[in-house]
Amino acid sequence: MVSILRCSLMVCLLAGMTAGIGQNSAAGKAGDANRIVEVGSDKQLFVDETFFETSANISMRLHPAVKTGEHTLVSDRPWEDATLNWFSVMDDEGIYRMWYECYDVAGWPTPDDTSFCYATSKDGIQWNKPSLGIFSYGSSTDNNILFRQVGTPGAHSRVHGAGVFKDPAAAPEARYKAVSQGLFEGYEPPYRIAGMYSADGLRWTRLPAPICDVFADSQYSAWRDPVSGDYVLFGRVAGRGRAIGRAASASFEHVTPLELVLDTEARHPPDCDLYNPSAFKYPCAENVYLMFPSLYHHNTDTLDIHLAVSRDGIHWSWPECGKPFVSLGHAGDFDSGSLYMGQGYIRSEKELWMYYSGSPLKHNEVELDTLAKPQNRRIYSRCVVRLDGFVSVDAGDTEGYFITPPLRFEGARLVLNCRTEDSGSVRAGLLDAEGNPIPGWDIADCAPVTGDHVATTVTWHSGTGLDRFQNTPVKLAFTLRNASLYAFQFMR
Repeated sequence: MVSILRCSLMVCLLAGMTAGIGQNSAAGKAGDANRIVEVGSDKQLFVDETFFETSANISMRLHPAVKTGEHTLVSDRPWEDATLNWFSVMDDEGIYRMWYECYDVAGWPTPDDTSFCYATSKDGIQWNKPSLGIFSYGSSTDNNILFRQVGTPGAHSRVHGAGVFKDPAAAPEARYKAVSQGLFEGYEPPYRIAGMYSADGLRWTRLPAPICDVFADSQYSAWRDPVSGDYVLFGRVAGRGRAIGRAASASFEHVTPLELVLDTEARHPPDCDLYNPSAFKYPCAENVYLMFPSLYHHNTDTLDIHLAVSRDGIHWSWPECGKPFVSLGHAGDFDSGSLYMGQGYIRSEKELWMYYSGSPLKHNEVELDTLAKPQNRRIYSRCVVRLDGFVSVDAGDTEGYFITPPLRFEGARLVLNCRTEDSGSVRAGLLDAEGNPIPGWDIADCAPVTGDHVATTVTWHSGTGLDRFQNTPVKLAFTLRNASLYAFQFMR
C-alpha cells in the first residue's frame, strides 16, 4: 500500500506540477537547471519563489500585521503639541529604546520646530518619557528632549527623518548611529543626507559634511551589514514617481548616491507611489531583507503600509502586490488617513512587534491649524506579526505540491514553521538531485504535521535524523492541504 501511495504522489509531483506558482518559478528561469541552493543550517523563509522548482495548487499569501489598537505613544508634552513624526525602535540588549521626532506649535514652521526625543519601555507596550536633564525647553531640563538642533557651524540644523541603528563593530564612541535630513551651508540646495553618532544613544554628534548628496523629506533606513561590514542606506529617490533607492559603502562618512531598487508596478493601484523605506535586514534568517514603505494613493490622498521582500537587499519583489500590510482604520479612527511604519522591531517569543504611526489626517491635510487640534495628532501604535510569518505557501481543500531545487544543507533534522486547519496537514519528503524519491524518507513515509507551530521537527518512518544527507544535494518535496507553510530549517 505504501509503495502504491508513493508512486501516486510522485507521479503528481513530477509529472503534474505545471500550474500555479511553478509557471513563474525558478524552474522557468534560464541558467537555473543545474543550480544548487546553499541553505546550510540557516532558516529559510518562503517570501518569494526561490524554493519552487515545480508546483501545483499552491499560492503565496501575504499575512497582514495584526493591529493592537494601542496608543503606544501620544502627544502629551508641550514640545509635542503639534504632532509626533518619524521614529525608531530598538531592543538594545534587553532594553527597549525609542527615538522620535515631534513638533511644537510655537516653533512651527521654523528651522527650530523639531525636538529629537527619547523613550524607554520594559515590556514594549508601556513606554516612559524619562526626564533626562540634557536640553533646556521653556527654562527647564525636566524633559526627554535630546536636542532641537545638532551639528557644528555650517552643519547645524534640526533632525528630520532620522533612522537610528546600532553599530556593534564600531568604536565605543560611535556605537550608535543615525541618518537623517540635514542642512549644510555651501551646498545648493542646502539639504543633504546627514550622519550622526553617539556613545550612548543620548548625546549625539553630527558629522560636519553630508554623508550622501541627495535629499528627500521622509525617513531614512540604515544599518551595518554583519557580513561585508558595509554601511547600507535606503531613502527616497525618483522612479515612476516617488521610489526607493539604496547605496552601500565601507565608510559611514561618505556614501555614493542612492540607486533605484524599488518602485511601484503596473499591478499596483493606479496613481500611487512610495514614501519612506522602513527597511531592515531580517535577523532570524540569513538571506531575507524586508521593507515596509507607505504607498501614497494620490486619488484618495491617503497612505497605507505595504511589504516588499528581498534575498540580497538589492533585488526586491512585492508579495501579493497591492495588498496592504497595515491597512487604514475606519473613518473616525486615529489611523484612518495616513500610516507610516517606524524603523525597527521587537521580538517577543513567537511574535515580532512592529510599530507604526497613524493619523486621521490625509497627506495634504497636514497643516498647523489641523495639527493643533489634539484629535488630529499622529499616534504611535503596535502591530503584531507571527515569527517568520510575513508570507506563506498556502494550499486549500485541493492538495498542493511543490518541489525545491537541489539544496545543500547542514543539520540533523528538518524543522518547519507552519499552521494547518483542523482538516489540514503538511508532509515533506527527500528526493535525490535528479528528483528520485529516497526510500524511507519519501512523502509517503512522513508523519503528517498538523496544528500551529513556529518550530516543529518533521518525522519519517525512518526517524528524524538526516545526518547522512548533509552536504549532498537533495530536493525537498512538500504536500499541503488547508495549510500555510512559512519557513523551514535544517537544524544541528
